[in-house]
Amino acid sequence: MQLSGRRLIAAAILAGVVALVPGAAGANSEGASRITFFHEPSSANSGITVIHPQLDVSAALSSTVDISAGYAVDIVSGATPQLFGPHTGIDAVSGATKFSDTRQEVKGGLSYNRPASGLSAGYSYGWESDYRSHTVSASTRTDLLDHNFTLALGYSHNFDSVCDNNNVAAAGQPLDFKPLASSAHCFHADMPDVVSHRLHIDTFEPALTWTATPRLVAELGGTAQILDGFQSNPYRSVLIGRNHNTPQESLPDLRQRYALWLRAAYFFPGARASLTAMVRAYRDTWDLQAATGELNLQKYFTSFFLIGGRARYHIQDGARFYRDGRGYLLMGTTGRYWTGDRELSPMNNQLYGGRFAYVARPAQEKSSWYSEIEVAMKGEVILYHLDSLDAPNADRKSAVILQSAVAIRF
Repeated sequence: MQLSGRRLIAAAILAGVVALVPGAAGANSEGASRITFFHEPSSANSGITVIHPQLDVSAALSSTVDISAGYAVDIVSGATPQLFGPHTGIDAVSGATKFSDTRQEVKGGLSYNRPASGLSAGYSYGWESDYRSHTVSASTRTDLLDHNFTLALGYSHNFDSVCDNNNVAAAGQPLDFKPLASSAHCFHADMPDVVSHRLHIDTFEPALTWTATPRLVAELGGTAQILDGFQSNPYRSVLIGRNHNTPQESLPDLRQRYALWLRAAYFFPGARASLTAMVRAYRDTWDLQAATGELNLQKYFTSFFLIGGRARYHIQDGARFYRDGRGYLLMGTTGRYWTGDRELSPMNNQLYGGRFAYVARPAQEKSSWYSEIEVAMKGEVILYHLDSLDAPNADRKSAVILQSAVAIRF
């Protein structure tokens, strides 16, 4: 799938923001472009493929005020079963349904920075055939105790709209809800076969950074998120009970998510390398608990070549209403909610990857039109381990991520 002319024009306009902003040239400006390829193969169908081009630009309006803008696209294609049920033995899952969609996002921001404090605000709008998202965000930071500590707080609110099948006739009977068959009629007011649900998301992110020594920096932070509204996959059905009911997935409207994380970075001057470690604990009101650990090593081999390696391990249990496909068929549901979402199932995954970057700097910066150019390549693999052959997407055991990026700083 190719980007339309309109999208290419939008990307070109954003690329010109740096040049058009008064006083931007030579004033801490930056333009960055990257393209990411994600592929999750399946032993049962063509799997999922995502191509993600992204462009970000920023410029200084003055010594204290910066402006930024961005544009991104997700081009998604693949195949996925519409019905979640047992993968072996008792019953068969319906054949995979091919699909393709394009999600776009535009964003802009403004920030005010002083030597010891700063404020920023931003807005983004994302849209695709069956989803609309408006996001407003704001953050603040301040330095404390001779700049040894930095206290930061971020907040964002999403005003999202989700397209769904019109199940008004089955109101009060979730077992009779039918999934959305197509997004063709979504967000058209004169189409009675579809409806639009609201989803509001509030996210709070406090963080405290400590410069312990010139070589060691530590950061403690957290996330509190409240989701209120429609959160089910409108296309997914779940095979429930020996009568073979196949209602649309049903999830609670309210979810509160909490995470606490600790990150530390240490610089080894003799080796011209840095090591970053992170641990994260997570829990939500759907009784899903998770833990994540990550290591990231970066090293300069020359003044221009930087390589890095990354490893991450994640483990979680399942939501309280989750059962695998065989469990839903033999025992039914645990209550009024049921799901076929892999992200709500017991699982663990491992990520391994590497990054290579070339950084070019002019010999005499004042006589050059740029201060730095960085070209980078990244490759990562994710390995999934599920607790059952009848878990969601059990046929997808791995994923590959490839990324290329270019950044120019002025």
